[in-house]
Amino acid sequence: MRLNKKAIIVATCAACTLGLAAGCAPQQSENAGAAAPSGDGGAVPQEQKLTPEQQAVIDGAEGTTNEDIDENYYPGKEYLDNLWDRWDQVATEYAPEVRTLPNGQMVQRTPTEYEVNPDAWQIQAGSNSYNTYWLDADNRGCESCHADMNSLLKHLPYEHPVAWNDELDNKTTLQQCLFCHSYAPGYIAKQYEFGTLMHAVHYGSRTKSDFVNQYQGDCMSCHNATENGAGLELWDLTKYDRLWGINDVENVQGDFKIDQERTQGQSGVFSYDWMHAYYDNMRHGAGVNGLDLEMPQSLFDEWTITVDGNVNAEYTATLPELIKEAEADGAVITKTSKMVCNWNPVGGGGVTNTEITGIPVSWLVEKAGGYKDGTTGVKALRADGSSKRAFPVDKVDSDEALLVYKIGGEYLDATRGYPCTNWVEGVDAQINSKQIDTYHVTDEDIDYTDKWAGNPNGWQNEDDVPMNKPNATILGVPDGLLVQNGQPYEFTGYVDGYDEKIASVEFSLDRGETWTKYDIGDMDRNKMVWWSFTYKPELEGAYCLTVRATTESGMTSFETQTVMFNAKDKMPNPEDTTVLESASLIPPKVAAASDEKSE
Repeated sequence: MRLNKKAIIVATCAACTLGLAAGCAPQQSENAGAAAPSGDGGAVPQEQKLTPEQQAVIDGAEGTTNEDIDENYYPGKEYLDNLWDRWDQVATEYAPEVRTLPNGQMVQRTPTEYEVNPDAWQIQAGSNSYNTYWLDADNRGCESCHADMNSLLKHLPYEHPVAWNDELDNKTTLQQCLFCHSYAPGYIAKQYEFGTLMHAVHYGSRTKSDFVNQYQGDCMSCHNATENGAGLELWDLTKYDRLWGINDVENVQGDFKIDQERTQGQSGVFSYDWMHAYYDNMRHGAGVNGLDLEMPQSLFDEWTITVDGNVNAEYTATLPELIKEAEADGAVITKTSKMVCNWNPVGGGGVTNTEITGIPVSWLVEKAGGYKDGTTGVKALRADGSSKRAFPVDKVDSDEALLVYKIGGEYLDATRGYPCTNWVEGVDAQINSKQIDTYHVTDEDIDYTDKWAGNPNGWQNEDDVPMNKPNATILGVPDGLLVQNGQPYEFTGYVDGYDEKIASVEFSLDRGETWTKYDIGDMDRNKMVWWSFTYKPELEGAYCLTVRATTESGMTSFETQTVMFNAKDKMPNPEDTTVLESASLIPPKVAAASDEKSE
């Protein structure tokens, strides 16, 4: 892509140079009142005579204005016309690329410069000579090659944790990559190694040739160099502040709604923890990889649940026996409930709002004769012995802890922990131990807010600042999504405060300068808050939508998510765009052009 454009612009410059040398110099006639040729090559009508005052304007006399003087009288007008013609050619060749993704969405990652600074030299409205010609924005950032980062993660040569959520349609971006690969002790072996990894991936001995030669990659593909002492920034994190042509709307107005009853089916229930233990890997192999192996009924029929520890009458019973007895007692609970990973980044897919069916742990403890004095909580133990988590006794007493065996009205599949899983509301999803077989009631002095032993709510950086509490995420919007100008478009997403209620959601359409606030009112903290915000653009061009949230205790989003979209008066036909059959890794246009030329 870069080579094609370079070749064309060199040819264009050469042609313009010749034109300027041969015919663009100011021309004077013998008549003092004559003028330069018109921009279209025709002569200025000779019957128009210049007054001394008008001639003074042409001569540039101080204090004169050009009112009522044909612009073609000015010497050098043809030079300027040729200059604008050159940039028109540049604008055509360097028009921002529009892609049609495999799911049918059309995106334009670089804004069209409909509105630009009128004092900008050699810039015409709509020319895109700054964004695409000078900044080369179409060829920068992760998605210049990897049009769909979710697809990239899925197709890596090794198993990456399932950071995507197809049912939610969250869009993985560099922001989410950095969230996990920066400060994550206990999850990532070495901290702040993302840059080390990415430079090795793109410039390693196995990959450098393709990155440099086939994809025209270099430092500026990923970075932005500054003059303010900030050094090399990551382009994807700063591009919205660098690109021209983004429309800012103060105090954006739209139609805001929330919903807590929307649920995901079992396939949409996220599963991050397959990489933590042996049984997790077996579940991953059976389910996540697409094998969808049917689990044996005998595993369900013969599965046992034990309640022991600080109780009056330890016991063991099969899962079917417990279900039958609990149903007879009317103890089984079916309800909408959320599950959230404390490591879920802003913009991430580690959230679930689904219908669960299960037996309250309080009922199981009562069958064990109740817990003894001094009980502090319950440890949820997996059959493979890998569990490390416990939950406090107040979760038992409030029936927020359940032995779940159905999700969405269906028995669990392999990925969700067949035949049963622990489920505790209002705490980190790590306590939801899959293939649980023991509830160990304990009197230990456990810090139930600890990241590793208890139930943390949200992730803190090295300064102990919550990074994702509250979490306000926009779903389903790839970078540069095309929408119809003048027509309402509904943006959707979620907000969550883990163990806190969400008090308000705010939107900005001027990159955080002003915010429009919507109060939530009373809500159930144990359910997700899905939001929708309908906005009707009225000016053609690019916009940046940013969302943030505040909890009832006053915590405001530390990280915010921003998506860019493009409002078009006329939507392009898909066949006139770059149609992508695969969005994992995009072959460069230069390679495609070379193949066509060789044919």
